[in-house]
Amino acid sequence: MIDIQQPFKLANITITPTTDELSFDGKTIEIKSMAMKVICYFAIHKDEIISRDSLRENVWQNSTASNHTINNHIYSLRQTLAKLDPDTKFFHTVTGSKSGYRLVAAITQESALSSPSSAVLASTSISANATVEAITNQQIQAVSPISGVSFQKSQKVVYLKTIILTVLLFVLSVSIYFFSADKQYNHITPLSQQPGREQSPAISQDGQIIIYANRVSRGETWELYASKMQLPLQPIKIFTTSGNRDNFVSISPNKKYIAFLRYAKGETGIYIADFNSQRLTARNEKLLIPLNAANLSPAISWLSNSQFFYTATEAVSAPLKVYLYDLALDRSEQISAPALNTFGDMSVVVSPNNKLLAIMRSDNFDGHQLYLYDLASKNLIKTEVKSTEVRLNISFSDDSKQVFYVDQQGFLSSYSIEAQVIKQISQQQYIGYWPLKVPNKNQFIMQQDWGLSSLTTQIIKINNPQTGGDGTSETIVSNGLSIRSIAGIDNGLIFASIKANQQLELWKYQNGKTNKLEEFNEKAQYRYPLSLSWLKGSNKALLSINKSCRIIDIITGKDTPLCPDNENLYAGNFSYDGQHIYLAGFDNNGDKAVKIGISGFPLTPLKQLKSANSIQQDAHGNFYYSQEPNYDIYFYQSSTGENRKIIERTYINNRYSVNDFVTTEKGIYFMDRVRVGSNAIYYYNFSDQKTSYLIKSHDNYPNIVLSEDEQFIYLIKSFDNDSKLLLVE
Repeated sequence: MIDIQQPFKLANITITPTTDELSFDGKTIEIKSMAMKVICYFAIHKDEIISRDSLRENVWQNSTASNHTINNHIYSLRQTLAKLDPDTKFFHTVTGSKSGYRLVAAITQESALSSPSSAVLASTSISANATVEAITNQQIQAVSPISGVSFQKSQKVVYLKTIILTVLLFVLSVSIYFFSADKQYNHITPLSQQPGREQSPAISQDGQIIIYANRVSRGETWELYASKMQLPLQPIKIFTTSGNRDNFVSISPNKKYIAFLRYAKGETGIYIADFNSQRLTARNEKLLIPLNAANLSPAISWLSNSQFFYTATEAVSAPLKVYLYDLALDRSEQISAPALNTFGDMSVVVSPNNKLLAIMRSDNFDGHQLYLYDLASKNLIKTEVKSTEVRLNISFSDDSKQVFYVDQQGFLSSYSIEAQVIKQISQQQYIGYWPLKVPNKNQFIMQQDWGLSSLTTQIIKINNPQTGGDGTSETIVSNGLSIRSIAGIDNGLIFASIKANQQLELWKYQNGKTNKLEEFNEKAQYRYPLSLSWLKGSNKALLSINKSCRIIDIITGKDTPLCPDNENLYAGNFSYDGQHIYLAGFDNNGDKAVKIGISGFPLTPLKQLKSANSIQQDAHGNFYYSQEPNYDIYFYQSSTGENRKIIERTYINNRYSVNDFVTTEKGIYFMDRVRVGSNAIYYYNFSDQKTSYLIKSHDNYPNIVLSEDEQFIYLIKSFDNDSKLLLVE
């Protein structure tokens, strides 16, 4: 049996698991820990056929890891091994009923002394000089028993001392590295078992109680549940009443109060209630801070038993600011003042030692940045931590020396406040979001990303009331994935689906049939913003994604890069004549709009379309566009330079408002959310300049597609499924 704690040989290559190193013929390379885990797993199961399910369960320990991800890892590992030893075949791919991989290279291992414990190493390091002195004296006596050869003996003493001290220091340094290495969090266990979806977990300072929001189905309301911290959770509904619309809870340090958001009709705001930490129930809820409808998800964090921080905005177009509420004084004090052209402060968390307030601030063009607010000096310190993840939360280590967050690539990461060093502490991307450190344990609670889980969305077709339809709908596409962007084509649609591992697939619905475009080159890094635009009368479509764009063949799915690499562009639409592409974008100066040729060049700024978010051109060369940050719709007349607002919108829940309006010859179909949970499609008539309600939109995914004759409206609709809170260790 191979001991994977000790070096072994795979054919001619020496494998050193403790340092993730491969060595051959004097050359050493370092590989990723996941690749080393794969090698060790195959070594333990030599000559066995290892299925992808077995790798998924025992190595990745993640049931959502796709076959594509596993295949890529094996391929990369083969390439790495081949660089060292190109003449040896290491893995054989097995097909048929028992498909998988088998390790075919020979494995050998020499017997090795057991590794010293950390205590022994510490003892050895302390007495290193004495040990070296004793050993060298013994060696010298053995080698040169004749006294009197003083010079020769002195040389040997120095030589042997140097060798032995070097070995000891090497062992000591390896040991220190091993025992001080950052812990990796890769083991994932479902923590909650309730039907429906869980959201915004909070945990008491002693780590004993967890509270979160649950919604059984889309037709139900969010309700608060509490449980003792155990696996699995045993939740108890906090309030005896139903239909409360409660979310975003926080627990006071003494566990006697909870503060939370309640979406009560006419009384929306932050409430406080008495909490019984034994029974896990609450009562005597009271509205403390009234909030308007723009405050959909405020962050709340307690400073003491009588004070808590929260975020709020005065209007949709205003930035979120941080406030400190004092229960005794019944008064709020503004803490932060983000720039007016930003989205403001999205998340706030107080450190365990009550000295720092961590703030995630969102700007107009580069995602979110971590700031640390010193509560004593009242100084705001900007850090190098950035993230483009939309679903945010931050968490402190128990000693308040580190901050945890999800980075731009979806890895759980840490930031050392003193050393100002960022490290990834998970090997898996997109484990979840909203990382919540469990006090006094090496554990995190994370929220499963239901937006990218299976069976999340479908495409529905609605009989358009504007052209005489009755408003009824039917589901036309349900491919078991998260459909996030659609565009009309001849007799159908092209649409993008995101899998649970964040990889993208392109699909087509045409003449009543659905099929995947197989030649599309799916890549794990594909992320938002995401939109599609079809070039009428052709087999080409534009895919705007990851702040760039690609041309897609809608027959095969083959994709080729188009947008320049050094530009941050999104929401591309073809011009009316099909000779140009209009895109929204951003740079260090803020929002911008550009025009590029269908070959990708030249790129021309459109300074007249200030802060454009999505641009459409009509037959006369005029433009209709939505504008950051309120997504109101403007009209720009090219001949006169007239630029005016024509549609004022209440709320669009997406930073990148892409396909949320459609311009026709007679008017504009657009999305809006007048009230929380009341998403709808409206119609603006050019002739009388009036807006009318058309149909309810089940969701606020920014996608509207019209059939060529305007008889049908196509929308994305959620298809609810269970999601969990996850325990990450």
